[in-house]
Amino acid sequence: MKLSAILLAAGKGTRYNEIKQNVLFHDKPLWRYAYETTANVVGDENIIIVGKDVPGGETRAGSVLNGLVALPEDTDRVIIVEAARPMVTQHQIKQLVDDRHPAVSFVRPLVNSIVYRNGQSIDREELYDVLTPQAFDYKLLIKAYLSGKFNNATEETRVMHEFYGIKPYFIETGTNLFKVTYPGDLEIIESIYRQLKKEDL
Repeated sequence: MKLSAILLAAGKGTRYNEIKQNVLFHDKPLWRYAYETTANVVGDENIIIVGKDVPGGETRAGSVLNGLVALPEDTDRVIIVEAARPMVTQHQIKQLVDDRHPAVSFVRPLVNSIVYRNGQSIDREELYDVLTPQAFDYKLLIKAYLSGKFNNATEETRVMHEFYGIKPYFIETGTNLFKVTYPGDLEIIESIYRQLKKEDL
């Protein structure tokens, strides 16, 4: 099985007020954390960094497509990782490598109550918070994206479900996949970083 990975590191950092993936965290650009963790599992020769190796798109979906097109055509399975989730672990990457579902994603149960803007409530027990990294059958995913129907997709399990009817396989996980979105979020990442360091001792 030919395994490849895409690291999304081309965000404009609108809500962060600067290019967050390039922000230094313990003297290292934030994007390198997810990159090095992924490379330790799949090999750096099998990773395309969108925003470094290839340009980013106008949207997240555009960036994913640019990454997919840049991968070797004989790729069987692709892992999609985000630079904005720097505390991903090697164990989590290995879980995706070992999985064989055509669409798999990490998720977390919701802890907050959810409501539509019109005031209608939603049963949070029926919902998940969808996280990355995710893994997919490469040929199915790129075909779906090349259809041009998913230019505003914010994650790929939706693409696979809407295009093929493929229900994603979900892996419930911990809090370490927190996404850096706002400047104060680095304080949360610092806490996760220290905890992971303790677990490695």
